[in-house]
Amino acid sequence: MHVFGLIGYPLDYTLSPQIHNYIFRKLGIEATYIPLRVTSKRLPHFIEFSRDALSGFNVTIPHKVTVAKLIDELNDDADAVKSVNTVVISNQRLIGYNTDYVAVKESLIERGYSGEEVLLIGAGGAARAVVLALSKIGCRTIRVLNRSRERALELCGLANGLGLDCSVVDIGGDYGKPHVIINATPLSSEEDWLLNLGKLGVAILLDMAYKPKGETDLIKRARELGIRTIDGVEILVRQALAADKLWLGDFNEPSVNEVIKHINGDNT
Repeated sequence: MHVFGLIGYPLDYTLSPQIHNYIFRKLGIEATYIPLRVTSKRLPHFIEFSRDALSGFNVTIPHKVTVAKLIDELNDDADAVKSVNTVVISNQRLIGYNTDYVAVKESLIERGYSGEEVLLIGAGGAARAVVLALSKIGCRTIRVLNRSRERALELCGLANGLGLDCSVVDIGGDYGKPHVIINATPLSSEEDWLLNLGKLGVAILLDMAYKPKGETDLIKRARELGIRTIDGVEILVRQALAADKLWLGDFNEPSVNEVIKHINGDNT
């Protein structure tokens, strides 16, 4: 029996067990996936515990950047942004990957994105994955909006190192004319700086946050304005499928829509 898990804190809710356990059942694999609340203080202890107890695990807020510093090895993509959301355990050795960027890249390509300007909200581990995705699909210019200007400047330094033209903007400042807005924060309600969403000329809105039931206020607002949306559930499913391939090898994966329908069915 393989045991996989998700670590984060406070981990109030997560759809990840429903996604991965559905895939395991569909493939006929003897495996289970469980949520594990791990505080920052206990994270180093968990890392050592996992070497013998787990076959792999996912990482969510607030550990994506810290885990990258604690494990044995990073693949090239995770190393480029120093952010990990998937860990493979092989012979007690922990190898870090980033499948968040895969999910963002796939979803934008599917919507016809071709390098236009992006406004990125947030500067944490999820935002680092967004920057990596944008660097791989032809983006030229991004602006970063974050409550901590210091962290936004740090993210822009990383983005510039990947070949992007990145600048920091302040709340209420000049957001430019972004073709895409990407929310890489866990906010779940519309804030003042989003009230002028319809004035920015946005074509696509990607919200990496999600609710266990229904839509975030940001997604609802975008739909009301006729903006194409990509919600956090889609991103979650795409990154989960990519993680399972790292853990299990190639397999005949279910479609993203099939997994989303399963989630919706489980939540009714």
